[in-house]
Amino acid sequence: MAITPATRGRLTDARIELFENTAVQLSRREDFIQEISKLWSDAQHKFVLIGRYLTQAKQVLPHGEFEAMIERDLPFGRAVAHQLRTVAEAIDAGSLPVERLPANYSTVYQLTTLNDDERQAALDAGVIRPDVRRAEVIAFKKATRHMEATPDRGALLRRRAKLIAEIECIDAQLAGMDD
Repeated sequence: MAITPATRGRLTDARIELFENTAVQLSRREDFIQEISKLWSDAQHKFVLIGRYLTQAKQVLPHGEFEAMIERDLPFGRAVAHQLRTVAEAIDAGSLPVERLPANYSTVYQLTTLNDDERQAALDAGVIRPDVRRAEVIAFKKATRHMEATPDRGALLRRRAKLIAEIECIDAQLAGMDD
């Protein structure tokens, strides 16, 4: 095989990647923490970068090509692509505090589904933090939305009175039809 500048670049990139992905023998707790934390942070940056590329592809590819690319050529489906794009867009818009985000795109995606008030409540409650789990975000969202959806006693009594008045009006209309 002839080595061209392009081939040499790919070979060099492959060697660098192989070197970068080679585990070094560690023995101290601090070294493990430092190396694992760095790799975890790198993973987070990669999924945000993938989301940015997906957003860019959606904007520049001809109609139908973006969906075809996802369905046929990428190692994930439409749902994951949507989540990655949404996460990157939220981070780029400044909607989420990057320094407090977990390094898992599906957990961060759940945070993007919070409205502004819910997001502020999650920040205040310490839910948005690097070690938060997806299940915790979902539970917070359900609890917050359940509290908002539960009307107080006065509201229920007012609604009941309004419905009774409507029923009485309908009963009167029906009685008028029977005559």
